[in-house]
Amino acid sequence: MPMAFPAGAVECAEGDFIVHEQAGMQWHVYRVDDIVAMQRLLACATAPVSLVPESILLDSVTPAYHGEVHLLLTAFDPVFPDPAAARHAILQGTLAERVHGLLRNARDFPKDACEVIKAREA
Repeated sequence: MPMAFPAGAVECAEGDFIVHEQAGMQWHVYRVDDIVAMQRLLACATAPVSLVPESILLDSVTPAYHGEVHLLLTAFDPVFPDPAAARHAILQGTLAERVHGLLRNARDFPKDACEVIKAREA
């Protein structure tokens, strides 16, 4: 089943960088490591514990995160005062990895507060 980025969210691909404005003129840099769809797993009372997708057990309730696109990210330091400084640091390779394996909903990155630097440009 094809999926799409949420309306109003940036569109990106693996390897792209997202420069995101947060907390009033602080620009954070993320690298997109993967684009994923999540599904919740439920633990069954077995020994050893078995994990079963929630979608198998639910009959008439939409499972959590159904149809939502999530981004697996790496966050970098430092925080920048403007997007131009962030772009320059990406192109120069002077970023320091802060957090690897950060999972965020794609809707957390609205087009009006973000810029995508394509992997082929970085």
